[in-house]
Amino acid sequence: MTIDIHTPHDGLQDEVVEYAKQAMIRLSHQYKTIARVGCVMREDPLISLPENKVCEIKVTIYGENLFTHSRTDRYESAVAEAIAHMKNQLSLLASRENELPDKVTTTVKV
Repeated sequence: MTIDIHTPHDGLQDEVVEYAKQAMIRLSHQYKTIARVGCVMREDPLISLPENKVCEIKVTIYGENLFTHSRTDRYESAVAEAIAHMKNQLSLLASRENELPDKVTTTVKV
């Protein structure tokens, strides 16, 4: 599995990056089919100052691409919200894998 983390040049503590990295490693241990995780932390210049910290997470699972983002006033809370939302998406995807298909289709004439 590959983890990519992109951060701004300044204004971000190492603890936040370490927290994001550990959270993504926990996701990969929980869901073994994850191939790649990308995380982008940035400031949105178009939004006013209070809530301009953005965390975007993209997870690639074989056959699926999942994306989420969170916008808050601190990077720590943005990462926590985005990770929580990604866990929800992954658990929904995992539950769908165990379900039977809606319709059985075949091309064989009987």
